[in-house]
Formats: sequence, structure tokens, C-alpha cells
Amino acid sequence: MSSCLTHRGPDDSGVYLDGSVGLAHRRLSIIDLNTGRQPIFNEDESVAVIFNGEIYNYRQLKKSLISDGHRFTTETDTEVIVHLYEENGLSFVEQLQGMFAFALWDSDRERLVLARDQIGIKPLLFSHDGDTTAFASELPALLRTEIDHGGLDESALARYFAFGFIPSPDTAFSNISKLQPGEMAVVSENGLNIESYHTLSVSPISLGMEAASSVLRTQLESAVERRLQSDVSLGAFLSGGIDSSIVVGLLSQLLDQQVKTFTVGFEEDRFNESRAARKVANYHETDHTEFTITAADVRNKIPEVIERLGEPFADQSLIPTYVVARETGQNVKVALSGDGADELFSGYDRYRGEFLSRYYRTLPSSIRQQIIEPAVSCLPASRSSTTGELGRLAQKFVRGGVEDISARHFEWMRIPNENAAQAVIPDVASQGKQRLAEEHNMLGTWLPDDRQDDLSAMQAVDVQYTLPNQMLNKVDTASMYNSLEVRVPFLDTSVVEYALGLPINHKMTTRTRKRVLKNAFDDILPKEVLQRNKQGFDMPVGEWFKEELQDDFRTTVSTLETDMLDINEVMDIYQAHVKDEAEHGKFLWTVYVFAIWLRRMRRNNVL
Repeated sequence: MSSCLTHRGPDDSGVYLDGSVGLAHRRLSIIDLNTGRQPIFNEDESVAVIFNGEIYNYRQLKKSLISDGHRFTTETDTEVIVHLYEENGLSFVEQLQGMFAFALWDSDRERLVLARDQIGIKPLLFSHDGDTTAFASELPALLRTEIDHGGLDESALARYFAFGFIPSPDTAFSNISKLQPGEMAVVSENGLNIESYHTLSVSPISLGMEAASSVLRTQLESAVERRLQSDVSLGAFLSGGIDSSIVVGLLSQLLDQQVKTFTVGFEEDRFNESRAARKVANYHETDHTEFTITAADVRNKIPEVIERLGEPFADQSLIPTYVVARETGQNVKVALSGDGADELFSGYDRYRGEFLSRYYRTLPSSIRQQIIEPAVSCLPASRSSTTGELGRLAQKFVRGGVEDISARHFEWMRIPNENAAQAVIPDVASQGKQRLAEEHNMLGTWLPDDRQDDLSAMQAVDVQYTLPNQMLNKVDTASMYNSLEVRVPFLDTSVVEYALGLPINHKMTTRTRKRVLKNAFDDILPKEVLQRNKQGFDMPVGEWFKEELQDDFRTTVSTLETDMLDINEVMDIYQAHVKDEAEHGKFLWTVYVFAIWLRRMRRNNVL
């Protein structure tokens, strides 16, 4: 199991055995390089912990614990966990601020404690068959145990084909689960008990724009500063968008040395943000490094990345994220990113679509159904051109324009293909809608009454559902494959809870997105960045499937044997795509990734 995770911790390893309990750890040394080897113990070695991540408030906690009589033998943040547990019992995890997944063994109480951070930045998976519990940071390590994985979970895979990822607590396997954000699992003689230890605390913010911007500025400055603790060099991802540019701007103010920034670009102009990133780098005089990715790079990296996935994951931007993480990891061990700001401050197209759909729903049904919808259905829908992109978004808009919020949310998120339900698992659409409806129904437990409008609900669901399962999963996978730690200041819990409490008109209007964010940081951003529209980090796979990746697709998919896909239907869809009769790039990538993954599982005798 430990050897499966060497990439997550190439600097050191540790194993601890206590009767029927075994802990194994791989270390990426960031803090206390000399004495921070894990497992870490308390004074009498009755409590042991293995830990992945960073505790940002560990210095304050350590000071308090020392005053209570605890003795520390290292300078690492990990040691705080065992002493805090001694002092407070199971409630200790509520005091931890940071990104983390850990396993703590209490030999006196014969109790194993597993926990994942409040936002879900770090992953933790487990399997429990009644007699044995196994856990790991990545699924392949669990597949090396003797626990029965239970075979493929077809409901979970239906959600994969709906969204491009498998949402927690499910995995591709029936008997393996993901611990959800803010959850703790306790294994004892009473069995396995899982509880949520943290619920986001959101209060309505009634400040005017200037006051709200000032508070946000202070909070994010503090969040970035907390993430600077490191005994090794650090840098920042820089895409040229507003979010990473803000992080770089704050780093430039906080550090007494030149900030190292890294970006990746495409040869295809429409997908290339490197020029915008270069302007930000020049503005803040950073030590800037650029990398360019081509179709050939992607073709070469696809096996390297997808062959290591424990379950299918179809976010196309995993590949370029992997490339920038690989190059960044050759220069620094820690990088800050701007992830999470889009979910918090209305950066995505689906939020603008939801914002505008309130007006669309007021139109008479005859106008919608007889005029607008037929006209929109005739528009080209493709990511390969500006016109096609507008057509794609317009079709999503009219499909979900008059349904309830969870159904509209699904229309914005689902894999775009009219024939997907016929080509894949029959209940793919119903599984996707059902899962989002469940998340929307849970919102009433923590979102304030006067923030229960549909757009706020959509953003809140994305923070607790889409963000950890898609974006954070992608970033952790890509970075840790390359032994790089990525820190995300926008996902400091104080920033998250504050942003979710802001009224929608502070975040967007019919023409502007991220209003309060731009207002709070307009003095450290180039004017061009403030005025730029959001540009995604997707790859032009739709075009590549017609050319450079055509042989790869045919070889990988056409001969796949599975009851979960109608391969003939998939190849018909592919032919329509190649002939430019329709745009199916994202759906085809979803099938392609699944096919590569399934073949590997069979080759390795997992299935």
C-alpha cells in the first residue's frame, strides 16, 4: 500500500505496527525537515498519527498545549494533532484550521480515528467489511489490500457519465467509500461510526459594497499569509485570470523576495492564457516560467496520468494541470493557487445563466417553446469557436430555463450530449438529477433564510459537492502525482463562509461577475485582467479526436467489451463528431477515459 503512494511522499516513509493495527506514511517534507518523520506520537506513545496536509493554526495551538503541560519533541504541525487529541478527545478536530486527512490510533482506547478537512481539499478513502478496515489517500492503495472491493458500483458510474466524476461518498467500487468533507470516522469494538464534525456556518452579510470589499481584502490577505509557512521554497500557479492574479499580487506584497510564478499555455490560440499571465507576472515583477502544451504532449501524457487513476475522472483540464504541476514541482515544493474563487464569487457561466434565467422564465411558454427553443436548437454547439461556445451555452440555458433549481443545475453540469443516455447506463440522467436534488434539499440545514435564492443555493451546492469532487480532486491528483503541495487560500473556511453570506448583487449583475472580488483588489491587478472574461483551462480534445487522437480513440474504445456502454452507439456518435455533424468532444473524452481505466483494471486483475 505504501509503495503505491510514493509519489505523494518521496522524501521519507514510516511504518508502525501495534497488534492488528498498521500505519504506513509517505512524507513530502515541508515543515521541520529533520525531525518531522511520521508516525508522530504523544509523550508515552499511546497515541500515533499519520497526516497529509497542513495545519495553519498549529503555532497558536502548540503554544496553548505547552501551557497545559504537553511536551513537544518536533517542530512539525503534525505533532499538534496527538496532543490536541489528548487534551480534548474526539472534539479536537474542530479546532484544526487547514487542509488535512489523517489517521490517529489510540492504543489505550483501541480506537482508530480518520478525519478529512472541512472543505475537502485533501482526500481520504476507506473500506470496511465488518472485520477489517483499510484506508488510504488514493484508491489504488486500497486495491492492494485483501478486502473485497465489491465489484463495480454501476450507480456511481452512472453519475460519472453524468458529471465526469464520481461524487463522494461513492467510488467506482461498491465496498470502497470516500470520507466526505468535514467528516470523522471512528473504528472501535463497536464497529465503524461516521459523523460530520463541521457544518459551514453562514450568516447573511448586510454590508455595502465598499465595506464588504474591505472585509474580504483583510480576510484573504490573512488566508494567504497563513499559507506561507514552509521550510522549503514556494511559488504560485498563474493563469492570467483574476483569481490566481490576486493570489500572486498578495504574495508580492507579503514576501520579501521575488515570487516564483508558473503557467501553462496551448499552441491553440483560443485556449491559451499565457499572454495574460505574462502581463500579470510583469506587473508584479515575478520570476515567471511558461510552458506550452501541444496535442502531442497530451497524447504522450494521457497514459501517464489516466493509467494511475483509481477510478475514472473526466475533467479534461487534469492533463494540463498535471503538466504545469510537473514543471512547477521541478522548481518548488509548494504552490499557491486561486482555486475556489469561481464557486464563491459567481465566476462560472452557469451562474450567469441562472442569474438570467429568472427573466427567461417570465416569458410566455408559447414564445419559449415555439420561437426561442427551436431557434437555439439550430445553433452550432462547439468549444472550438466563439460562435459554437455561445450556441452550447444557449442550448444549456433553454433546456434548464423553466425547471426547478436542481434540474437546472444538472443541465449546466451534465456531460453535453443528447444521445448519451442511449449510449451509456440507461439511468444516467436520473442518477445525476437525483444526486443534485439531494444536495439542494440539504441546504436548508445551514444556508440562512435570506440567502436561499436559487443562485445562492447553486453556489452553495457547488462548494460542498462539485468543488471537492471535481476541482479539488483534480488539483490534488495532478499535484501529488508530481510531489507538489498546492495550497488554496480562497478556501480558508473564514473566506468561504463570508463569501456565501454575501448577497448575490455583490457578486454579479447582468454584465459583471465577481464584483466584490474585483472591487477589493483593483489596486493590485492590471486593468486588462480586471476587464478579461473568464477563460477555462480545458483542452481542445474535440478537435484532437478528429486528428491527432483519432487512432488512439478508435483503438481504445471500439474493441472495448462492457455491458455498461453500447459501443456501436458510441462509435456512431464519434463518426458524427468527426464529420462535424455535431460536437461531442466532452462526452467522447468521458468514454475514452473510462475505457482506458477499465482496460487497466482488467489487465491488473482487479476486475
